[in-house]
Amino acid sequence: MENKTTDIALIQSEINKQVSNPQVLASLLEITFKGLNVEVAKRAMLEAMMRKFTFQDFLDKNVYAIPYGAGYSLVNSIDYNRKIGMRSGVAGVSEPIYIDDENGNIISCTIIVKKKVGDYIGDFTAKVYFAEYYAGHKNPDGTIKKTKYGDMKPGLWDTKPRTMIAKVAEAHALRKACPDELSQSYIEEEYEREVKIVNEVNENEEEKKELKENNYKEKLENAKNLNELKNIWVDIPGQFKTDELKVLKDKLKINLQNV
Repeated sequence: MENKTTDIALIQSEINKQVSNPQVLASLLEITFKGLNVEVAKRAMLEAMMRKFTFQDFLDKNVYAIPYGAGYSLVNSIDYNRKIGMRSGVAGVSEPIYIDDENGNIISCTIIVKKKVGDYIGDFTAKVYFAEYYAGHKNPDGTIKKTKYGDMKPGLWDTKPRTMIAKVAEAHALRKACPDELSQSYIEEEYEREVKIVNEVNENEEEKKELKENNYKEKLENAKNLNELKNIWVDIPGQFKTDELKVLKDKLKINLQNV
């Protein structure tokens, strides 16, 4: 127990050291941990490094985190899983085999991973169903799906459906072939149904937040004296008191001192 506690402390120290560089932190939040705040991103880093990933893996996006439910989920890139598979004896991957309905819509995709086990090369087959992973932005009648925040937007599952479902099938087959190495290794496409809806919510929440911030900025700028400026600032919720608003408030405070 003591060793585990020490390991966690060392990992947290390494994370804090790395993210102390503003440019590194900004890059991680924009690319590797997009949609997560700093504290949640650091929790994701800790979990990944406890699983023996390195900080370089975050920068290379071998492992990253996506918003999921009220928190996050760690995912691997399919390229990283392929590399692990090759190191573990994977000798080849079949072309995807699709089954379509009479209208050309994808029903399922099958992929076979070949892995050398001793002197024998075994086949590890995975068949996945499109409907289980495709969230979709259209209803069966062709109309655009709506959330309480507005219309859903088309994504890669709409524009490149065969590529996306093939990635899911391959990830399943690789886990079958390499259970020890990849048992906890999921790719983002396997979370598409949940992630797509969460991202729609996050995007709209960001838009709402930006509108509120602009509204508070306008209120501050319209303050006629120091007392009014103070009252407006007190009424602004803490989460909207950004550095930009603080700078504006201090500037206005100086300007209003002689009013």
